[in-house]
Amino acid sequence: MEILTYQNWSDDIKTSLTDLKNKLDQNEISKSLYGGFYVWDSKYIENPEIMFIGINPGNGNPNNSGKVITEPEHQISYMEFLDGENPNYRLAIETIKSFEMAGFSIPEVKELLNEKSIKTNFYYLITKNQTDISKCINQLDNYSFNDFWQKSYEWTGQLIELTNPKVIVCEGKSVFDTILDYDDVLETEWKNDCGYCIRPSGQVIIGYNRIFSNIKNKDGFSELIKRFIKK
Repeated sequence: MEILTYQNWSDDIKTSLTDLKNKLDQNEISKSLYGGFYVWDSKYIENPEIMFIGINPGNGNPNNSGKVITEPEHQISYMEFLDGENPNYRLAIETIKSFEMAGFSIPEVKELLNEKSIKTNFYYLITKNQTDISKCINQLDNYSFNDFWQKSYEWTGQLIELTNPKVIVCEGKSVFDTILDYDDVLETEWKNDCGYCIRPSGQVIIGYNRIFSNIKNKDGFSELIKRFIKK
């Protein structure tokens, strides 16, 4: 059995996504529904304090170019808001506000997010909305959304294993429910649109419900940040 390394993980993704892109580009409906593939919203860091996992990259992503982009970025995407480059980045605004509510200063948030955190998505396919993920993939004759889900599940699980984050922040309830499935759970709770899970290893998963890019319960989410990250 091949030993899991970052390089063979990344190579597998690039090969698989390039093959899928070729299939999608031969279907006019699929081609109109996606903007490429994008794996990283941050640097690659092992043993990070936090791993953020979103649903998929939206088509407002600057890498919405139709290409397969698998290389890590030079900084976490939330820095675009913190540096004033993208003042309307809604999920960044909501996330940073939640960290401030938990007692972090802006300099502390910058250091934590950009130097000690990683960010990716469960699906690497860039689409306008979540519904278009399955709509795009299901246009194909010999490949289904379930096939894509299975590969996404495998890649995300491997990335968690490779990076070993202390805390995983799931940017959506569907992501939280999926990440819970990877390993045993000692303790879990979900109420008022946010929740947490503790693994036997001590790894913590926290998550929240959102409406588009608006966190439904920032007060509850900030309390989880305070409990598991700020401590």
